[in-house]
Amino acid sequence: MDPRPSGVERREFARIKKHFVIRFVQKNNLTVKYEVSQVENISRGGMSFSSGITFTPDAELLIELRTPYMSETVHLVGVVLESKDKIPGILYQNRIKFKDLTPGAKDILDKIEKYNIKGA
Repeated sequence: MDPRPSGVERREFARIKKHFVIRFVQKNNLTVKYEVSQVENISRGGMSFSSGITFTPDAELLIELRTPYMSETVHLVGVVLESKDKIPGILYQNRIKFKDLTPGAKDILDKIEKYNIKGA
């Protein structure tokens, strides 16, 4: 049982509500072409986005993230925590956790947090 009172933030990293564009594909299913989506929220630990594809928990995604903080595309690997119906059979809400972040990816995620948290 969590010792913190209910309503207390349990996340390790601050969640930023920004709508960056991503392209993604399932790592072990490269026959499916890259899909495009928009990030709903992102942190140094992971992100949430909608897609027309549902994933099984623990599926690995290869993600390309574009931000105004860097001219190049940032490449990330994410592990699916949850993929659930948003609009049944049409749109799915996906939550992922980042895995094996490169120094460049960590730097961009730090900048996203720094420039988007009030008072930072």
